[in-house]
Amino acid sequence: MKRNYLKGDVILVELGKPPKGIKGHEQAYKRPCVVLKAFPQLQLAIIIPFTSASPKYSYYSIVRVLKGANGLTEDSFALCHQIRAVSFDRIISKTGTLDVKDILKIQAVLIDLLDI
Repeated sequence: MKRNYLKGDVILVELGKPPKGIKGHEQAYKRPCVVLKAFPQLQLAIIIPFTSASPKYSYYSIVRVLKGANGLTEDSFALCHQIRAVSFDRIISKTGTLDVKDILKIQAVLIDLLDI
């Protein structure tokens, strides 16, 4: 099955289950993520996972995104410090697309976070 994803797509991804599927503070389980870049020929996507848990700390690498037409069912937080590449095989479904303003907020954080 040919699949392609675009920057800003919100997708549901199986990130692995503890204790063997993850290490340390990596995000786990089935959760929404935002696509930063997809490589269809490699069947890989670079993603940032969301969490619905309000952070216990104020950290510049977290971007709040409100629920709505974007496919998020609750207010969520993009964990930009958790950027990773995943196989298309981990992607369960596409649920929506972020607004341009939310994509730009995430991009601004990534530029600072990655020092690019």
